[in-house]
Amino acid sequence: MKQLRRATTAVHVRRRDLFKYIDFRRTMCAQFSSQVADALTTITLANVLVFKFSDGPSLTAMASTLMVSLIPLILVGPIAGDLTDRFDRIRLLSRGHLARAVFTAMAVFSTLEFFSGRRIVGYFCFCILLGLTRILYTARATSLSFLVRRHELVAADSSSLILSVLAGVCGSSIYFAITHRMPAAGFVVAALLQLFAARNYGRIETVIGGGQQIRNKISYGQLFKQLCSPKTRFAMSATTSHRFLLGICIASIAVMIDNSFNMQTTGYLAVLGFSASGSFLGSISAEWISEQFPRRTITVIAFALASTVIGVATVFVHPRIALGSVLLCAFAFQNLRVRSDATIQANSPKANIGKIFAAYDLLYNFAFISGCIIGIATTSSLSY
Repeated sequence: MKQLRRATTAVHVRRRDLFKYIDFRRTMCAQFSSQVADALTTITLANVLVFKFSDGPSLTAMASTLMVSLIPLILVGPIAGDLTDRFDRIRLLSRGHLARAVFTAMAVFSTLEFFSGRRIVGYFCFCILLGLTRILYTARATSLSFLVRRHELVAADSSSLILSVLAGVCGSSIYFAITHRMPAAGFVVAALLQLFAARNYGRIETVIGGGQQIRNKISYGQLFKQLCSPKTRFAMSATTSHRFLLGICIASIAVMIDNSFNMQTTGYLAVLGFSASGSFLGSISAEWISEQFPRRTITVIAFALASTVIGVATVFVHPRIALGSVLLCAFAFQNLRVRSDATIQANSPKANIGKIFAAYDLLYNFAFISGCIIGIATTSSLSY
């Protein structure tokens, strides 16, 4: 019989104590800057490419954007881990963000009315930036296990995810405050933020791995065996399946709101905003919940909570109830994700952590996008 709560209280880690580590602080500063730029670039490109050029329903246009986002995920996802293990991670993070600054600046051409190929340039930059995101996210996430101690990983991951949500809010605020009517200015600001991130990553002094590929080369059979180890397999399968269902939930509710109110960008951002709020609350609670409950109990709670609120939103079809269910589903997923991230980081061999984490990242992102596409298609053709 499994215990629902831990028999002994885990060592308590305060997030603010982690920022006493100078290289962890530099990493978080660089991450925040980069993700503010990401949010600003993504919203600006969505407005320029999806809503400006689309004559049909906004969610139909979003479905095509999701399909486009699958391309870099499928092409770059499988090699992100190998690149992260093969090359020095500090150089990879620094030079990768320099490249992101260049392609973000190139996106300015997508806003020029007189430039006939502006839409092609916009989608090209979008795909390249998504591909770089996959590589750099893997490099950053796997570096945390070198910057903090094993029992501090949950606090480090939750800190990183809290900053991600705050960065999204800051990027959105900059868009509505400054760049809503001047998209080109948004891309310029985002490019400067990427340069700032590159500088901070370049200042990291701790050895955070990478460059060990030749000395620690393993066969695909050995890698598959590591992926199938009980803790890794459980973390991957739980997070992927929950993320898939969350994608269906978010997309279905976005379609329902769009059909009910024709809110287009505002409605879509409302759904994302409630999802981000749930993720933020989940990131805050993740450390406490991880201290109180074993990972299997956290998984059961996450699925039970999500199924309950989705059931309520199914019976009582109302936008406010639906948005509340998105918030609680995202809250449940974020707690599960933080625990799973820490499990992967703690139990993966240091020389091959990039490959294992990249496989994990590829699976649950592919599941989320697939869930979103299924949700849009099913809700549009059948019913919410």
